[in-house]
This record gives sequence, C-alpha cells and structure tokens, in this order.
Amino acid sequence: MTDQRIQKAFSLLKRNKIDCMLVTELNHVRYLSGYSGSNGMVLLIPPKAYFFTDFRYKVQSQKEVKNCAIVIAEQALTSELPKIPKLNKKIRIGLEAEFVTLSLQERLKDLLPKAVFKSTEKLIESLSITKDINEIKKIKKAIKISEKAFAETLDYIKPGVREKDIALELEYKMRLYGADSAAFDIIVASGQRSSMPHGVASEKKLRKGDFITIDFGCFYQGYASDITRTVMLGKANEKQREIYNIVLEAQLASCKAVKPGLACSRLDGVARDIIMKAGYGDNFGHGLGHGIGLIVHDLPQLNARSTETLKPNMVVTIEPGIYIPNWGGVRIEDDVVVTPSGAQILSKLPKELMEL
Repeated sequence: MTDQRIQKAFSLLKRNKIDCMLVTELNHVRYLSGYSGSNGMVLLIPPKAYFFTDFRYKVQSQKEVKNCAIVIAEQALTSELPKIPKLNKKIRIGLEAEFVTLSLQERLKDLLPKAVFKSTEKLIESLSITKDINEIKKIKKAIKISEKAFAETLDYIKPGVREKDIALELEYKMRLYGADSAAFDIIVASGQRSSMPHGVASEKKLRKGDFITIDFGCFYQGYASDITRTVMLGKANEKQREIYNIVLEAQLASCKAVKPGLACSRLDGVARDIIMKAGYGDNFGHGLGHGIGLIVHDLPQLNARSTETLKPNMVVTIEPGIYIPNWGGVRIEDDVVVTPSGAQILSKLPKELMEL
C-alpha cells in the first residue's frame, strides 16, 4: 500500500514542478513509509524513495519501513543528503512549508548549495485526505475500542467523582483494550464547565443535575477515533432537554446530508442553520467537524470558510454543539466515512440523552 502512496506522490511532484521532496512531518513520514518512530524523514526522488533515521531505530525501521531504501545516519539525518549524487546538482527540492523550521532551511542550503528549494502546501495531505480500506479498518478499530471503554466508564459517573477520575478511567480502559494511547487530552467538562468546548478534565467533582460532556478517542496502529457524548447526571430539566434536542437534531441532519460532492461549508451550514433558527447561533462557535486519520484534526475542515468538498472515503467528524456561558453546554460527535451513496456512521453509541 505504501508503494501506491509513493507512486502517487511522485505524480504530485511532477504536477508541482519539483524534482524531489523532503518529507519531515512524522505523520507524513509514517503515511509514506510505515515508520512509527520519533526520528525519521523521507526523500522522494523519482524513481526512488529514501527513508532516513538514526541507529536507535535501525531494527524498528527494518521491520516497519516499506518501499524505501533505509539510510541510518551517523550524525544528523540531513547530513546524509549530500551523499545522494542527484542532490549535488541543480535540482528543485520541495519542502513542507508548515513543518520546516528556518534553521532546517538554512542547514539544507548549506548542505546542498546547488539545490533550489520550493515550499509546498498540503501536498502529502492531498493524498491522505481520502482513506484506503486498511486505514478505515484501523479507524473502525480505534472507534470500537473507544466505545467499549466509554460504555464501561459510565458506571463510574456518580456524584462526588472528579472529572479527572473519569478521564483516567476512560484512558486506562482504552489502553487495556488495545489502544496505542489516548488520541488527545480527554475532555470531561461538567456543569457550567460543559460550556467550554475544550474543557479538559479538571479537579471538579460531579454533581447531580450536571450535564457532562465527554470528548474522547484513541490511536490504534496510528489511526485516531474522536467521539463526544453529553450525558446527564440525574434527570434533565426542561431547558437541558431543549438544548440537547436542538444539538441532536443538528447532528442527525448533518449526518444525513453527507454525500460526495457536497461543499464542506454547506455541510457546516446544515447544522448551523438549525441551531440559528432555534436562537442559539451565537453559542455554536466552532466548525461542524474535521477529518481524522493519522492525526486527530486532519483535512478536510468542515466549517463556513472551507473551500473543500466531500469525496468518497474521507473520514470526518460531525460534532455540532451549543455552549451557554455560566450554564453549560452540549456536544454530540460521531465519526463518519463518506460513501458513494452518503454517510456510513462508524460510531455506534446511542445518541439519545442518557440520564445516569
């Protein structure tokens, strides 16, 4: 599979009028080579690809790296580049603009004085934005692990328990069931804190009558899940039910609207229109969702400013929310794969309001 990715990347180089490309962002390195360590880079120089790492990862790279010639650097990884004859001639080298530091650029200019360096924007991302069957399988497994852990963690949600305790239990169970790690700092935000979209778990103790927003996910073989459920500790009052049902309506309508060719900005508008008409437009301050894959916040972005359109095999989150300061908030999030006929919702947890 990595060979197909490398061949597609070669085609992109030609279209972008560059002779080769140095890939330094580790998720992109993994996407192209299969390597999961913390020090590595890939040089795409048709018809060959090179993978560079240091001695610490020699054995790991021999096991993981596919379709690249492996180079074990004696010093800095970049010190090996001048040893490749093609790079010592006049050559156009693409660099990932978002991920290359000024110091690295200066070092490369010193090492390869005849080269012309060209910044690239989202070149590898344009390949990884759609997922293959194996990638979707890993995302599904990450979701399954996360949901099993969440279902079991619900038993711990009781008055007096700290938000941090819920997050720790959830992460422990995800790891227990096969996760590489949590995909991000788990959000457990209760009561008024649930009005904070990224209210990472705190020392606050749960109280009866609280909304509790739990945003969680894990990595499985490098691929992420990202799910949110808002639950009620005790019985919901009339306003809590109203807010929850508006968010649920927006989330269900957005999932139903997913289809290839739909503008991501328009999909965001499906949820936003519902929330605005209900009078809470000012309380939905983030985008509808984002892609997931080797990183949690992948392309495409589902927001009003997005210029992208949905394509088959994109995997995205659908996560509308309403957040009312000094009161609380609700978010409901599923992971969805775009299919030729619409959406396949990968996350299976119930979305009806759970009163614990």
